[in-house]
Amino acid sequence: MSTFHEHTVRTAFCPSHLQMGCNGVYFALPYTKTAIGVWSLQSLTSMPLELVAHRKGVTAIAFGKSYNPTSLCTAAEDYVIVWNVEKARATYDAGQQIRGQIIGQRLGYIQYASFSPDDMLVAVCIEKDVLILDSNQERLDTTLDGHTARVTCAEFSPHQEATVVSISDDRTFKIWDISKGCLLFQSTIISASPFLSLSMDPANEHFAVGTSDGQIRVYDMVEDYRLLHHVDVAKILRRKREADEELKKAAANAGPKTISSQPLWKKPVDNDTDGELMEDSYDIGTSSEAGEAILGLFFAVRPSRSRPSGNHPKATFLMPDESHMDELLDIAPTLLIGTPGAILHINAHSFELTKCVDFKDPVPSEQDFDTSEKYIDLSGSYIFSHTPDLKQVYCLAGSLFQNFVDVIRIQCATHQDNKDQTADNLTKDLAVKLNLEVPNPEGTDNVSSMVSTNADAHEETVTVLSSVPLSENSLLREELVPKTKPSSAGQKGKPGMKTAKKTSSGVQNQALTFKSKIRSSGYTDAPPRMKMHSPQTSSSKSSSLKQSKSLSTGKKALLKEYPLDAEPPTTIKTKLNVVEKTSPINCIRFSDDGQYLACAMADKSAQLFKMPLTGKGSSFTGHNGCVNSVYWSHDNQWMLTCSDDKTAKIWNKTATDPIMTLSTIKDNFAVDKEGQKPVANKNASFSKEIKHARFYYMDKFVLLSCGGSLYMYKYHLDSSVNDLKRYLTNSRYKLVKNFQLTKAQQISTFSAVNGFYSYIVLCAGSDKSLEVFDMNVGKSVRLTPDAHSRPVHAICQNEGSTYVSHPASAYDLFLSSAVTDGVKLWDLRTNRCVRRFEGHMNRAHPCGLAFSPCAKYFATGAEDRSAYVFDLRGGTYLHKLSGHTDVVSDVAFHPLYPELMTATLDGKLRLYSDR
Repeated sequence: MSTFHEHTVRTAFCPSHLQMGCNGVYFALPYTKTAIGVWSLQSLTSMPLELVAHRKGVTAIAFGKSYNPTSLCTAAEDYVIVWNVEKARATYDAGQQIRGQIIGQRLGYIQYASFSPDDMLVAVCIEKDVLILDSNQERLDTTLDGHTARVTCAEFSPHQEATVVSISDDRTFKIWDISKGCLLFQSTIISASPFLSLSMDPANEHFAVGTSDGQIRVYDMVEDYRLLHHVDVAKILRRKREADEELKKAAANAGPKTISSQPLWKKPVDNDTDGELMEDSYDIGTSSEAGEAILGLFFAVRPSRSRPSGNHPKATFLMPDESHMDELLDIAPTLLIGTPGAILHINAHSFELTKCVDFKDPVPSEQDFDTSEKYIDLSGSYIFSHTPDLKQVYCLAGSLFQNFVDVIRIQCATHQDNKDQTADNLTKDLAVKLNLEVPNPEGTDNVSSMVSTNADAHEETVTVLSSVPLSENSLLREELVPKTKPSSAGQKGKPGMKTAKKTSSGVQNQALTFKSKIRSSGYTDAPPRMKMHSPQTSSSKSSSLKQSKSLSTGKKALLKEYPLDAEPPTTIKTKLNVVEKTSPINCIRFSDDGQYLACAMADKSAQLFKMPLTGKGSSFTGHNGCVNSVYWSHDNQWMLTCSDDKTAKIWNKTATDPIMTLSTIKDNFAVDKEGQKPVANKNASFSKEIKHARFYYMDKFVLLSCGGSLYMYKYHLDSSVNDLKRYLTNSRYKLVKNFQLTKAQQISTFSAVNGFYSYIVLCAGSDKSLEVFDMNVGKSVRLTPDAHSRPVHAICQNEGSTYVSHPASAYDLFLSSAVTDGVKLWDLRTNRCVRRFEGHMNRAHPCGLAFSPCAKYFATGAEDRSAYVFDLRGGTYLHKLSGHTDVVSDVAFHPLYPELMTATLDGKLRLYSDR
């Protein structure tokens, strides 16, 4: 959003504590002490329309919501008058006296005034009360009494015409229903500082409140009037000042330095840089910063997406995805914030800073012919308003100390100008297929996720589903192939090789066993067994029936689909205690076919349950520490667990013994030979606990994190077991590559897709960063610093499931969660936070996340013994699933049915269904 300075208007007195008026077509200011001037925004240099009727100074000015006719309310201690601007202009042109409608007399000092959505009522704030006046006649409709301090602002809801929200210096807000004549909600004392500004969201039933200490709180008006988001503007401004100081110091250190022992006032000034340094050093402790009070708030909505017209046929892949992803990835509205020294642009979905217009820096000016830039003084009041086409926002900034007002124009970004839309990526993909040239900015890297044919000349675009084939030296081409022993026939043919004499198979020195593979000792060779009677009862027919039955069940499973229009699961269906003795559940995972549920327990075991949950499951023991995570292979045959005992194990779901254990860094080639241990210098064991492990690239690799390293292994599983040496295994693994984060010392969590082929691995570091690795080229391709205010403890990618498919853009979405910082939804292509979700309690324990297979909802655990289900398109939770007896540590959606499984720290499972 571009910002331009349009004009400067002088006023009769300082407008720092005056409510100014603007509706996107006109703006009104005190022209003299008692007269009001109305200017047209299309002709700022023309003479204003002068409205004279008041005998005392005007304190509040407000425009109506409609444009033709345009209503204007001017309030003073003597009168409250409503004017028709178009009628007043016609009367002035006819040479007659302009008259307005008086709707109130001698009401007192009015701090604020606002119109209802239909312009039939006017709300005026007088001391501790709010008066609702009729805009067509002098009639008092309603008096809202209840605040204990001065009411600073009152606004009508654009969604419910009879609802009024008022804020006060008593640090509370109240919601009134004037049609029913009742108070709907009264908040407690929320802040230590008084409320100064209020703004209603025209797109959603939300409202934002700003305080004098630089805090903004967004509340919901639909249900419970709960807090949705909290934005610390004061912290944002402090960070910006610190960043500016660092840049200034870096620029100063870049030039030549002069070291002098003279006093400050005697130091030589050789150039501008030294002068700036002397001035800064001399002013240490005496400099002051602008305040952080929230003086103005405004939700700038974007114009609706316009569909192309015409009868020209278009390819289907060029059409936008007709799904909820269009709405989710659409351009977000902007929350404009006015402070004494800056105007901030906040993304209204992610509530992150997108732009800051600092008044210390010059603002581009299109009206001044002498200078192309304009400095704006400290402001004491703000008013924002949309133009009728919603493409621009006009802002009036009243000076804090001088008698003038600056008119600022803010150009809203449109869908055509937004470079982060999916249509741009589709255009790049099409250009690649047609071998068209696409301009490339400098500094891009050669990554496999580029949408290009020439990696050195095209723009970088990181996506989960990449159209670039595997490179020749890609790590993903690695494969561990077991060596086959040479056959005996081949050995006999080799010259110079002695062949051992074949000994007769006797019964001496044979182990006593009852296995069928080894003959028992103490018995002579027995004749082969003979079947006395074996009638043929159409065995071939029965076997063919079994085979056809199994094929039919497989086809039925493939024909099943996840219901995309299903409601979120909220009805409790099953409760189960995983173990008899209470033990925390750290992680739960459904198999891809939805037939099994695996649980990682803190009692050093993993539990496996057959769905539906009916009885006791199978226990997999072998770890010597707390099991941190469990993950399924794509073929639903293997389980991967990792533990605090510095090992990871792969299990067959039908056997309770691990088929392979990852305990050393390089490989296990030396470990499994007669139980020998590896040499410490060559093949050391893992130095720290393994917190996360998962299968990757359609079960071809295993990824695990230990400390600050991400290890990628190729492996081969052999389920054959030697009856005499059951502790040995023929499964092998070997390290492909070890990845290190750029700046972080430890990996807090990572995520990778295993349901389909993807090159991307997402890692979160202890330094609050998110890093993206491209396994095709084997390096980091993107680093996002300060993704959260705390280290990320959970990353969840939108993988869908085996029974549902989504458009390609949906798979680029992923969620991240951090303690005390809520949940963020990211778009991998744009590397930006799309939305932010708050409302659940997560202050200490890392709680899990899960995407629903339909990609419309996600669930998260919480510390208030509840699980929360959110709608991706909304800013708050849909349902709160209460009734748990401890912290909900993890959640998981069923891949086939709209069901949600929750796990708690007291070892209990709960299954929720949509009906």
